[in-house]
Amino acid sequence: MIKSLLFFHLLFAILWIGGMIYSLLFLKPAVKALPQEDQRSRVLKGVFSRFFPAVWLAILILFITGMGLWHGYRKDFSQNPLFHAKLFLFALMTIIFAYIYFFLYRRDKLSQIPNLIAVNLLLGLLVLLIITYIT
Repeated sequence: MIKSLLFFHLLFAILWIGGMIYSLLFLKPAVKALPQEDQRSRVLKGVFSRFFPAVWLAILILFITGMGLWHGYRKDFSQNPLFHAKLFLFALMTIIFAYIYFFLYRRDKLSQIPNLIAVNLLLGLLVLLIITYIT
């Protein structure tokens, strides 16, 4: 059971962080090369309309599997300050994503999204760094 929880936890963390890397390093430059604003907007909406539901699913799965791993595998995490930092960063990433989704994406302020994706990517990489040292 623990191995299954860990597998899904890692899979959905990879989905979220990998999607942010893809958005910033590959999608953003390709979209900037498009000549017309309406083309850029259409492509971004098309990609984000597929990626953002996956991020919501990732957040849910990460929360559920994370709680399962915490309570079933490493109960000593409660005393580890790095674990609490990881939980805080996950909550902050979730809040930033909610802002991206509800206040930028749904209001068609697509040009502001990459900046916050970059912030979330940095936070996600910091979480990866933290878990490297607490496991």
